[in-house]
Amino acid sequence: MTAEFTLPAEKVTLVAGLLADRVRQYDATHDHRAAFAYTYYRLTTTLATGLDTGTPAFNDPPWVAELCETLASAYFSAMDSIDEWLAGRSGGSADEIQPSDLPDSIPQPWRDVFAASSVRRTYLLEDVIFSMMAHMSYDLPEALRRMATTTGDRSHIADFHRMNDVLASCIDGVQDDLSSRYIRGISSLDRLFTRSDELLTNYGIRVARSLAWFNCDRLLDPDSTEEASRSIGRSTAALISEIRSPGDWKLRTGLWILRRLIPDRRRWPAASTPFA
Repeated sequence: MTAEFTLPAEKVTLVAGLLADRVRQYDATHDHRAAFAYTYYRLTTTLATGLDTGTPAFNDPPWVAELCETLASAYFSAMDSIDEWLAGRSGGSADEIQPSDLPDSIPQPWRDVFAASSVRRTYLLEDVIFSMMAHMSYDLPEALRRMATTTGDRSHIADFHRMNDVLASCIDGVQDDLSSRYIRGISSLDRLFTRSDELLTNYGIRVARSLAWFNCDRLLDPDSTEEASRSIGRSTAALISEIRSPGDWKLRTGLWILRRLIPDRRRWPAASTPFA
């Protein structure tokens, strides 16, 4: 069957398959990108199921599938650029990376995320939340803008919010699956270091994605494009700073001490571990 006649649910399932490949790649190399890739995979399979069953009833399923493909393409492009840079760098894998070390071919938010994951003491929920921030605050409005610019059509807000409903409804299950796959006790100590973990909630998904729609409108308005672009480019670094180095010195000092006392507790699944 050609791509032209591929059903929307099948297109999204193909994206999920590509994400599953990334999960296997990152698991095998103990790459901190694995946890978000798995989260992204689980959310995408849920969307594929919704399209396949017709629940909810999207007005324009091909548009939903196209957004899924366009958004995933941005993620894959950023990850491929990181892999290309890693393959050519001279430093060892244990080196701490600065965002400025990474090339401009990688969007700034993803440079910020990858650098944040290179520090000696990171936690799984941080890896997921920082990546979700980059993907939803930067990749998503840019994907929406590309689609609107190509088609001139900005009439899909109802389907966009139906997508939000589908994705938000499964986030609790995704957290449970992350815990069983990568770490025990995900709801306890890790949350000390992720005070913005509401991004990984039903409400947080809806708010973040709704803000992406608004930021797409800003990007499409010539009078606000430049400032909107700067804003979405800065937002991921701002979240990382808020979590890693909060303004209150007492809290900042306490977190610094806790990071040195509490182990990561991350584990890596065996290659034969099935996907949820």
